Amino acid sequence: METPIKAYGGNGAAVIYEFSNGTGVMRCGGKIGWRSTNPGNITTGKLSKEFGFIGNNGRFVIFPDFATGKQAIFKLLQRNYLNFTLEEAFYAYAPPNENDTEAYINFVVVRTGYKRTDPMKTLDLRPIVEAIITKEGYLNPANQGDIKFIPDVTKKQRYIWRTRKDIKVRKEHRAREGKIFYWNNPPEDEHPGEAYGCRCWAEAFEYEECFEKVNPRPTHHGFQIHFVTGGAGSIQI
Repeated sequence: METPIKAYGGNGAAVIYEFSNGTGVMRCGGKIGWRSTNPGNITTGKLSKEFGFIGNNGRFVIFPDFATGKQAIFKLLQRNYLNFTLEEAFYAYAPPNENDTEAYINFVVVRTGYKRTDPMKTLDLRPIVEAIITKEGYLNPANQGDIKFIPDVTKKQRYIWRTRKDIKVRKEHRAREGKIFYWNNPPEDEHPGEAYGCRCWAEAFEYEECFEKVNPRPTHHGFQIHFVTGGAGSIQI
């Protein structure tokens, strides 16, 4: 099973994954957590590359596979949340300005059987991680789109530099917003998301445009690719 080595945003609701042999896949449509193989919907800035992510797509980091994304939730909880109660942990993990935090806490309490006042350091984190993945909807077929095979990613070398457009964006990166760059000619401080703490991302506009539609049929949470190249075939990575 080959693992992607690099990932970035596609055209619209898409994420491009590159493999070492020059091929790639595009996760098209579906929800952003599924497109980014990010079962915990972990955002940029919450963890370093030692957690295994291989790129970012707007606010969210991209993981090479489901197992790495799931393990990152464990690592994040262990590093940042053990000194909290369960309730306090989820007010930090899923803050009210972006989530219905109380509903999130109640969901986790019901799924795990834990109390909201339980100290995180006394709890087995595995049920909590499973509850997060379920709550975020990663494995729900209704949130999944299509996965398309890319025979040669080297043929599309241009991308648009995108930023979060907030006060935290570095001045030199803000000046690059909307400009076109080439993968084989990086800026002096590397491509989007590669410099330490950079939350920018690449938009690979040369690929077909995808929209945030969902696919009603079930799909495997790994890379299940169906394509036609001179005849019907499928490959699972």
